[in-house]
Amino acid sequence: MKSLQNLFIAFLLLLVALVSCKHDNSITITGNIKGLNAKWVYLHLNYPIGSPAIDSAKVIDGKFEFSRHPDTAFIADLILLKYHDEKGKSGFLSINDPYTVDKSKPSAYAAFIMEPGLTTLTGDLANNKGISIISGHQNEFYFKNFDLPFIRISKDSVKRSAQAARIKKLVEDTPDAYWALFAFNNFKYDLSHQQNKSIFDEFNNEIKTSYQGKNIKQFLDDQPQNKNEFPNTTFVDRDAKQVTLIDTTRKLNMVVFWASWCGPCRREIPSLKRIASACKNDNLRFVSVSVDNQKTEWIKAVNEENMLWQQLIIPAKQVNRANAQYNLGWVPQIYLVNSKRQIVKKIDGFDAGNEEVVKTFITNYLAKN
Repeated sequence: MKSLQNLFIAFLLLLVALVSCKHDNSITITGNIKGLNAKWVYLHLNYPIGSPAIDSAKVIDGKFEFSRHPDTAFIADLILLKYHDEKGKSGFLSINDPYTVDKSKPSAYAAFIMEPGLTTLTGDLANNKGISIISGHQNEFYFKNFDLPFIRISKDSVKRSAQAARIKKLVEDTPDAYWALFAFNNFKYDLSHQQNKSIFDEFNNEIKTSYQGKNIKQFLDDQPQNKNEFPNTTFVDRDAKQVTLIDTTRKLNMVVFWASWCGPCRREIPSLKRIASACKNDNLRFVSVSVDNQKTEWIKAVNEENMLWQQLIIPAKQVNRANAQYNLGWVPQIYLVNSKRQIVKKIDGFDAGNEEVVKTFITNYLAKN
């Protein structure tokens, strides 16, 4: 009997330990801003752009406080603080970059990270001194690596590998960095499957199991491990008929990904018409695939442009998977794929010179094969 009592006590102690170890996600944002002539400050999520306020705080003598207690799993997010002054003019409380080298010319950012713990904002708008921030490691990572989501991944394989290694090291050092996850979502189309997986593996479990983390995990699961093998998905034509993307009975398939709302895609269409006319051959299959969300807009554009070759659209329920399968971070893209579903040529974006490049490649490839 005593042993059962001891076991029960041990169980209760374990429960207490687990509860005490639970993350405290309470958020406090305080402001003491001289010259803030506003009655209220409003908290907005930075994305989606134009989102309505999710909280507000009353301003008294330039002082305000937000106190939030998320009752669900919480991931740090990018936020904006907006106000309306006494004259009705709107503005954002822009934060001076604490890591600016030249303190006489500080960079200022409208957004910062909403993270657990205390974030303190101080400043003087009346004398244009800007606003300083004291916060936690999420904001430290954000300001130190502000440009991370906007870096241009090199097309040179050596430089690209070096960039991937740098990003991986940043995540390894701060595996719960929200800003790193946001950045990763931006450049996942520019890195190989192996590079993407190597970086994603460095995030901690809380990040990996977040909403955005799960979306990226699904992207990696759908992304072909062999970048030269072209998936043969079934899409639909304007009559909702299922059509396989690659005709393996043809020596060459030319696949064009585009959208009705994409300016460069529309400018490319006259070139595509000339290619289709000049390269008529039973060994060539020519197909355009739309990434439009609205089928009506796609059909309208097809009719306006009078594209007489086969036209397909990605069904809404397949869009996320197709984005990963065909690396559709941008359009237009042209893939030339052989009967073994190997990518033999790829062209990103529109350029007036692409037309002759594609014509010459098709002619030479079919002559040799």
